[in-house]
This record gives sequence, structure tokens and C-alpha cells, in this order.
Amino acid sequence: MHLLPVVLPLLFHVLFHALLPAVVRSARADDAVTMEYVKHGQTGTVVPGLTLHVNQDASTLDVQVNCGGKSGNHSGPARAGEAINFLFDLPVGQYACKGSLSGEFADGTAGEMPLSFGVQVWPPMKIQIVPESVDLKGRTASVKLDRTASKVEVTAVGARGVEAGKGTIISMAPAGQPIAVNWSEPTTEPIKLRIRGFDEHNFWTDLNVSVWSYNIPHEDVVFATSSSTIDDTEVYKLDAALIEATKVYTKYEGEVTVRLYVSGHTDTVGDASMNQKLSGERALSIARWFKAHGFPGEIWYCGMGESDLAVPTKDSVDEARNRRAVYILAGSNPGGGYEQLK
Repeated sequence: MHLLPVVLPLLFHVLFHALLPAVVRSARADDAVTMEYVKHGQTGTVVPGLTLHVNQDASTLDVQVNCGGKSGNHSGPARAGEAINFLFDLPVGQYACKGSLSGEFADGTAGEMPLSFGVQVWPPMKIQIVPESVDLKGRTASVKLDRTASKVEVTAVGARGVEAGKGTIISMAPAGQPIAVNWSEPTTEPIKLRIRGFDEHNFWTDLNVSVWSYNIPHEDVVFATSSSTIDDTEVYKLDAALIEATKVYTKYEGEVTVRLYVSGHTDTVGDASMNQKLSGERALSIARWFKAHGFPGEIWYCGMGESDLAVPTKDSVDEARNRRAVYILAGSNPGGGYEQLK
């Protein structure tokens, strides 16, 4: 990560020239010393500091500076073209920096001046995607930064790291406010989104989100009433699903971390809490079967009960299409209270 420094030259030639703290100016050819400040730092990435650029030979150049308890000093000659650096590796916070600068130069001129500036150190910036905001068909998603934003870049990435689409959103959204992002028409199937968020000081952080998923087509296992035991006559359905799941896993595992998510669902007949419990037990039975029969990846399971009906119905409606299980291969949690099968 790189932060472009703010350059504030101090005119220091023949006679002392006062610092103009509110003015950003270009260095003049006759400046003996110019100052460069990095006033904003971020833990683990950019350390705030002060750099003296010596533009004339100095027989002596004395600098003392203290910033948040961190001290730096230089005393002695300096050559034209030399850069003298002071870095202040500080914890998160705001700090007042004080010091002094004096020098005698080869042409016989001299001068001195106080140093006074402030720095701020930020913690690492965080970025998160708004749950369930990714719309691959619409090529949109929403993200949040924990600091005021300046822009967000998004890149859709296909197999073998091929760039599939890009987009840049300029936004000054405050911390925590969702920022809608979009990307160009993909040239290949997106597997991941690479999102880079920038704050107002040009610090950035990356977020990689797997957006690939595959809903495994299958015949649903039929369980006996109030049972989660898989009957031997139903195993052929799981055999077929396992073949398909393993084939797709093998194809995509090198691109994303492929996990199998098994969810159980019921109709609206009976007590809702009992349906919730039974659907979870059935999902667990199916998950255990896949693991016992060699599915190579992580397996997660959950019971949805009546909460996600394939066919919306009123209460106490016997609808066979709602009594089902869903098998999804995905690189990230598709949403729901999944638990990992140990």
C-alpha cells in the first residue's frame, strides 16, 4: 500500500523564511532545505514521518523532533541531494510533533526555525460485503467501509485468474454506509469478486469474495414420517448426486474453496418448531452420508423447516414440493444457519 505524501516546502535560504502552514507550494530553486511530511499513517502499512531534502551543501544541519514520544535527531554536515528521514512508528491515535531546525550552508548563509506539525495513525481499514447483495445477473453488489470512502474498485475474476469485468465507483460515503458497485459485462463466468476500497486519505484494503455456486440437480430422498433415517431404497438418489458433486468439486477446487451445503426443508403441515428440528436432522443425515461415501470437501448442513418454501402456501398445506433438500456447492456460505459437519 502506498500513500502519496503531502509536500510542504520550507523556504530556508540566505535569511529565515517563516513556514506558511496552510499553503502547499512547489519548491523553489533557491530553497536550501525543503520538508516533506507524511501526516497520515496506518498500522502495518504506512508510517508517518518527516523527510528533509537538502538542496544546498550544509556545513552543519541540526534537526531535533519529537512525535508522540518518538524522537529523531540529526547533527552534522549534509550534502546537496541528500534526504534525511525521520519515521515515527506510533500506535493508533493523533499526535503533536515539535522540534527545531537550524543550518549553516556552504555559501555562508544560515537560519533556524521551529518545527510543529501533527500526525494521525489509523488502524487497518476494514471492508465488508453486504450480505446477499451480490447479483451476478445484474452485475451489482454493495460494500461497506469502516471509514469515509473515496472510491471502490471491483474486478470480476474468472477461472485461472482471468479478468472477467471491472468497475470503479467514486463515493464519499461515510463509514458504514452501503456503497453500490457494479462491473462491466463479464467476458467469462465470474468466480470471485476482488474489491478494493479507498478512504479519503488514499489508504486501501482488499476483499476477495467467492460468488460461484452450483445447485446440484437431484431426486429428493423420501423419508418416513417423522424420521431422518435414509432408507436403503433411497440411496441410489444420493449416489447420483455424489457423482455430480464430486465432478464439479474437481473442476472448481483449484479456483475456489469448494464446500457442500445441505439444507433440509418441510411443508407447513404440523408444528413449525418440530418441522424445524426434523429438517435439520434430515439434512444432517444426508450430510453424514456424503462424508461417509467420500465427498472430498467440507460439508455444511442446516434445517430450514418452513422458512424457505419452494411453493408459497398457507399453514397446514400438504405440498410435496416443499418437502425437499437442497445441495449447493459454493465458495462461500449461501446464507442460513449452516453448521460444519465435523
